[in-house]
Amino acid sequence: MLISFLLHIIANAAAILASAQIVPNVFYQYEFLSLVKIAVMLAVANSLIKPVLKIVFSPLILITLGLFTLVINIFLIWLVVYFSPELSIVGFTAYFLVMIIVSVLNFIVSAIKN
Repeated sequence: MLISFLLHIIANAAAILASAQIVPNVFYQYEFLSLVKIAVMLAVANSLIKPVLKIVFSPLILITLGLFTLVINIFLIWLVVYFSPELSIVGFTAYFLVMIIVSVLNFIVSAIKN
């Protein structure tokens, strides 16, 4: 369990670094401690807040055939950006692309650990 959480933190850190390099309108101050803080915040949000939001919004998730989970993921990234001044994302397209990168890397980690 702890190893899995640490792997997700590493994946989130890699996703933030990749997003800052690839996606326009993603601005990140390149400091190691701030990267760790952002990655931990994202991992905690994904492991604690995301399941609660999925339960609360399960009717919308069912009605939209799962597409509302994209909104939940973007909201979690927005929440992390709101609480960390080291990371700035401007525009919905940038949030969407960052969400795709974070989701893909977390999916890869989940697939490898199983």
